Amino acid sequence: MLKNSKIYVTHHHDLIGFSIFEELLQQGFSNIITCDESALDLTSDFAVSQFFKTEKPEYIFCFAGPHGGIIKNTTYPANLIYDNLRIQCNVIHNAYLQGVKKLLFMTGSCLYPKESPQPITEDYYMTGKMEHTSAAYSTARAAGVEMCHAYNKQYNTFFIPAVITNYYGPGDDYTSDGHVLASVMHKMHTAKLNNEATLTLWGTGEPKRQFMFSKDIAAAAILIMNSYESTELINIAGGQEFSISQLAAELKKITEYSGTIIFDTTKPNGTMRKLLDNSKIKGLGFKEMFSFTEGLSLIYQDYLKTNKEDN
Repeated sequence: MLKNSKIYVTHHHDLIGFSIFEELLQQGFSNIITCDESALDLTSDFAVSQFFKTEKPEYIFCFAGPHGGIIKNTTYPANLIYDNLRIQCNVIHNAYLQGVKKLLFMTGSCLYPKESPQPITEDYYMTGKMEHTSAAYSTARAAGVEMCHAYNKQYNTFFIPAVITNYYGPGDDYTSDGHVLASVMHKMHTAKLNNEATLTLWGTGEPKRQFMFSKDIAAAAILIMNSYESTELINIAGGQEFSISQLAAELKKITEYSGTIIFDTTKPNGTMRKLLDNSKIKGLGFKEMFSFTEGLSLIYQDYLKTNKEDN
């Protein structure tokens, strides 16, 4: 990408989209297209077609579509599969029609089989059954990966599918619909304010997750767009791995919650471990800038700022 290349970042108000937008600005890119979801309905083929014809983007970073943690995945599976399929079909197809030079299609790590060997390399994609609690979302996103492969093969496009590890960062979704770190942080801070003696979390606490700061994910995504000369699937991974119980202990320290954590073992765990291999992205020269301690401090400061009325 050149500094004046026309770059479209989907859903730039969401954590990953916003982080990519901010990182592009910081790196000196000056021709970035964004559009509020209220002004552009990505589920509408007509709206997306008109937008692409008018704006003519050269490069696209796409992490559009609803997503969330285990509660959202188990409560709204129909919404997740329907809306994700519509959005990615519209974006990918219109990117082809308008001759977009490169598209980076990003998806969550639940794309991989539930029983993948660890760490999970890109070769494990489509080698087994997905985790059932997120199967609707994952199936839709797998269709997006396959669309990239199919359009590359038939139309000689340059659409790159990428899998993102668990992420966190300023601007995260701190509700119960959000991913585990931000959601637990909110629950723990609320329990602290209410002087609750116990806090109940879903599952056994044994599942392990790899957490990577959103600004590092954004830097990795831009590096892929600039330097990755393949259209094969690539992991955006790094950060640090914790069990959910270890994560809860870390969050207790930073929120200063003094109560007891109880795990409700009647609730689902999800996949027991999702440690992504990052050999490919490291091979491009990628290095993380943020430690977990630093990232956690930044996100808690952001949480307190975002939820002033609750402090």
